[in-house]
Amino acid sequence: MRRFGAVLLLVAFLEILACNNRKGKNYNKSIDADAVSFVQAANEDAMAEVKLSQLALQKTGDTAIISMAKAILDHHNSAGADIKKLADKYHITLSDQLSTIHQQSLQSLEKMPKGEGFDKAYAQVMVNDHEKAIALFKNAINNTSGDIQDFAEETLPKLEAHFKVANTICTDLK
Repeated sequence: MRRFGAVLLLVAFLEILACNNRKGKNYNKSIDADAVSFVQAANEDAMAEVKLSQLALQKTGDTAIISMAKAILDHHNSAGADIKKLADKYHITLSDQLSTIHQQSLQSLEKMPKGEGFDKAYAQVMVNDHEKAIALFKNAINNTSGDIQDFAEETLPKLEAHFKVANTICTDLK
């Protein structure tokens, strides 16, 4: 009887350890509305940055804009793939459409002729969009957990770097 009690105690202890094996973070497949909203907003932002940067590569000859657009494309394509993995894992529905605001930005830039005016406008859109994205990701770091929080923490420094580059280009083009 004592042996059975010891085994039962050992099993209970191992179950407790198994439940707490990820640095205190919640890695279960149940997430709250804030996390769902974050994943959906991050996806939409990534799609917008990709489309805007593809347009920039078609419309600019400025080497700084080309470099920034390529970096943003690389990062946001990669981030978009990571977002889709999170969405699949947590069964989050993602839109394949841009928001009205991003659609208007894209249409406005599409109508602009190639040249310095386009370059300034694109750089300013990147400043504005990345400023909003930084706030979104900081909020996610503070209000989500598990791998969604990890994604936000890993991505935030890249967004901040894009913001700094876009801001520098805006200043240089004025």
